[in-house]
Amino acid sequence: MKTYLKIVMVFVLITSCQDQKKEVDSLKSVLEKAKQSEKKEKDVSKAEKPLKMVTKAQFESFFPKTIGDYNLINVAVDEKRGIGTGSYIKGKDYANGMTYFVTDGKVKGAAALRNFEYSYQSNDIAPEGREFVRMERDGFKTFAMLEHKYNTYDISTIYNNRFQLKVQTHEKPDVLWTYLKQANLQILDPF
Repeated sequence: MKTYLKIVMVFVLITSCQDQKKEVDSLKSVLEKAKQSEKKEKDVSKAEKPLKMVTKAQFESFFPKTIGDYNLINVAVDEKRGIGTGSYIKGKDYANGMTYFVTDGKVKGAAALRNFEYSYQSNDIAPEGREFVRMERDGFKTFAMLEHKYNTYDISTIYNNRFQLKVQTHEKPDVLWTYLKQANLQILDPF
């Protein structure tokens, strides 16, 4: 019986050592895969060009001094979020304003492009008092939201597959479309 017990102990010891060897081998392979993955990520990040951002000066030169009867009174820029806003008033009437938004859709965390595409492709029906107009104008997809109840209208489009352009005021979408095109769009071309 002692002999039998010794044989079983030797067998258990051998299998135990083999299990540890398997664990060590699998741990080594996991570490090697992690190192290879990390190396690939570094290579990819080196190959990517850093995202060129629109500066405050470029945003300021993007917005025209006048659009139709509206005069530019302020340009606000959030460079970190890639948003520029031009505030306009009609004559000297601050109650009759217009806002022109430019949003960089490639900034980390930005959802402008995705939200625009969803709005444009969606078959959602506007709530009561509002109307959605999806239309192609001059080769650009446009999405307009008309709030007849408040006499407020906005139109947006995507420019250069990166920037969402949006104008909001009391004018109808066709007029807003002409306003949208009056900005210095060439400023956004290099991006």
